[in-house]
Amino acid sequence: MELVVAAGLVPTSARSLRRLKLIQPRSIEATLAALRDADDPVLLAGGSDLVARFNEGLDPQELVTLAQVAELQTITADSQSLRIGAMVTHADGSGHAALRRQAPGFAAAWGGIANPRVRFTATLGGNIVAQRVRYEAAVLLAAAQARLEWATPQGPRSISPQALWSDDSLQRSLLTAISIDTADLAAYFYERSMRPLLTFAVGLRWRGDGLHLCCAVATEYLRPHLLELTLPHSDLAQVAREAREVATAAFTRLPESFADPSLTAVYARSAGAALLARRLQGLKSSPTEGAQHG
Repeated sequence: MELVVAAGLVPTSARSLRRLKLIQPRSIEATLAALRDADDPVLLAGGSDLVARFNEGLDPQELVTLAQVAELQTITADSQSLRIGAMVTHADGSGHAALRRQAPGFAAAWGGIANPRVRFTATLGGNIVAQRVRYEAAVLLAAAQARLEWATPQGPRSISPQALWSDDSLQRSLLTAISIDTADLAAYFYERSMRPLLTFAVGLRWRGDGLHLCCAVATEYLRPHLLELTLPHSDLAQVAREAREVATAAFTRLPESFADPSLTAVYARSAGAALLARRLQGLKSSPTEGAQHG
């Protein structure tokens, strides 16, 4: 029987893949060394996206598995922030006690993406590093104003989720963790009822005498676009009372270029503003993290 190289038409199997050299580092330093020394390395995290890439024709020579790098699989927290290891799965992360306590809105949003089979295997780091616009982690992290922490041959680096789309200098580097500042986070929620047509996540943070709204909007075909608005409100209940005005002001900032084969910018502004207003109307008056909605 002649074997067929996978290219999107024939599902990949063990018979259609070339023999791979498996590299199993046990530390971040060893992983960087493996990436440096290998000819054609591919990282294996949860594996969900890697299977799709094999089906699309990916044909690597070396597979660097991260399963034994314990440093990438932990969540740490203090009163000001959360640090989520890149290898933490969607299921483990969204159900983690510290995350549910300090960022319940983000935890609820994270726990609702994908399907149960994917949530128990796919990782947060793998989801965003894949750079597929239909994956949802980029939307969630952009609205949370998260930072992506990298180990590189030149030393540690920290970038925004948006910067990853245009940064070509991280190919032989390793995403180690995602950090989220929770000290000033007043509310967070994710709207995916129109997915894949339109999704958006919103983070509200206390800044000075008011609130800063950060809304990350995306579609099946478009990468997240940030809408940011400074609000003079001193209480979330005020935002709830003026939800329609706030939502309209936010989505008015969506550019005409935000359009794809199934969506126009005009429709995105109208539908997005209506959905955002409905979510803002549900905000509670308490300025504490407990006011976050999922």
